Amino acid sequence: MTRPAPAPVGTDPGGPLVALCVGHRCAALRALAGTEETVTALADAVRTTRGAVLVTAGCLGACAVGAVAAVGHRDGGAGDSGSMVWLAGVHDAGRAEALTRWVAAGGPAPGRAPQEGPPAALAEAVMGVGPPVRLGG
Repeated sequence: MTRPAPAPVGTDPGGPLVALCVGHRCAALRALAGTEETVTALADAVRTTRGAVLVTAGCLGACAVGAVAAVGHRDGGAGDSGSMVWLAGVHDAGRAEALTRWVAAGGPAPGRAPQEGPPAALAEAVMGVGPPVRLGG
């Protein structure tokens, strides 16, 4: 995946940070559900959403709840995120589409608990809130 050049210092607006599991089980669940293209759709939404970042991982260790993603707001200055809301079952077409739309709309609002912001279609997908993701060193 080609990454866009980093924004000049002081101009990074921050935005949604998405951690997406693309490990064997999550990939298999997407294949069985016929929703493999949702990973590409999410990546496209991130690419076209100002300040958004997508981190993919081989396995996020929550295999029992289906394909998972974590979403938070990334601060533009430090590059750190606030708390991350964890979502289960994002191999489901409705949940995957809702996640993509939420990210395209800017994701969690800055300064707000991330579990307060997901669209209604993701309400039942919320597993909990975890610590912030640290980008960089």
